[in-house]
Amino acid sequence: MSRPKDADSSKTVDSLIEAALEILAESGDPNGLSMRAVADRAGISKSTIGYYFGSKDELLEACLDGYYARLAALGGRLLREAGETDAGLEFIEAGVLELYRFVRRERASIALRLSTNTLRGELHPRRQVEFLGHLVHHAAEWLAPHVEVDAFDVRLSVQAVASIAARFALMTDDEVEVMAGVAGDEGRKAIEGFVVRAARRLVRPSDG
Repeated sequence: MSRPKDADSSKTVDSLIEAALEILAESGDPNGLSMRAVADRAGISKSTIGYYFGSKDELLEACLDGYYARLAALGGRLLREAGETDAGLEFIEAGVLELYRFVRRERASIALRLSTNTLRGELHPRRQVEFLGHLVHHAAEWLAPHVEVDAFDVRLSVQAVASIAARFALMTDDEVEVMAGVAGDEGRKAIEGFVVRAARRLVRPSDG
């Protein structure tokens, strides 16, 4: 496809992503996102959005770039800090707690990520090496001296905790009250504590 006359590289891409995120925030429905509606909101032509994003899937994945950048930054910082401390178990618990609170802040992106993964049937291929490979493997390497399970189980435990955190982070207030038996902040705190304990049990079963 030839370059549309109203295409302006990164500025146009940013405008399209911003428009898509606004529409998603309003509708909460990635399935119903219209490429034409995004182009209209961004004030550009339909041909321009097709020039930058060949499909709605590509546009939705681009909407997650900021989330993945923040996740990678968090993971990188935790791993750097892990290399500078001898407080293994305490650091594991603090790291899981920070991850859960990050996921809570990123609920809209988490919902979009889960939706796109479900539609596609997998994490986007360009994310897999970094987020299912490098980051998880590095975390498992640091955790090795502090856990009771082998490297394979550690890697899967890291992914399992991330999945648990994502599901609980998306719980509505009603769901929290039903699950925790208490409502509001008290219920959220109870679930938060469970996520930390569950992570510890996965890698140190003898701790009960």
